[in-house]
Amino acid sequence: MSGTIKIKGGLPPEGEALCKTCRWVHMQRGFRESEEAIFCNFANLRAVHFKVAECSDFENRSVPRQWQLEDMALLINVPPARKPTGFGPGAGFAGRGDGDEESCTSTE
Repeated sequence: MSGTIKIKGGLPPEGEALCKTCRWVHMQRGFRESEEAIFCNFANLRAVHFKVAECSDFENRSVPRQWQLEDMALLINVPPARKPTGFGPGAGFAGRGDGDEESCTSTE
């Protein structure tokens, strides 16, 4: 039988810092794990002294921005599927040339 144990007031399990995948990060790493400097570049450059689990300004850098998606989009010109609305040419009484107009006039 296995289950999840929650301890109130305890520390969350240590994981990967959210800053490492953020668009606004400026990161410097050395050869050792202790040689790492992380700066947040959102609004102004400021140092981050701890691993961040949640951030209100986080923006994933692996997801392209809207303007990048629009630049990548392939534009395809497709003719409209609908026919134009209204009556076509020659429909109605004005377009008919049957010669009925001449019979209605008097020749006195």
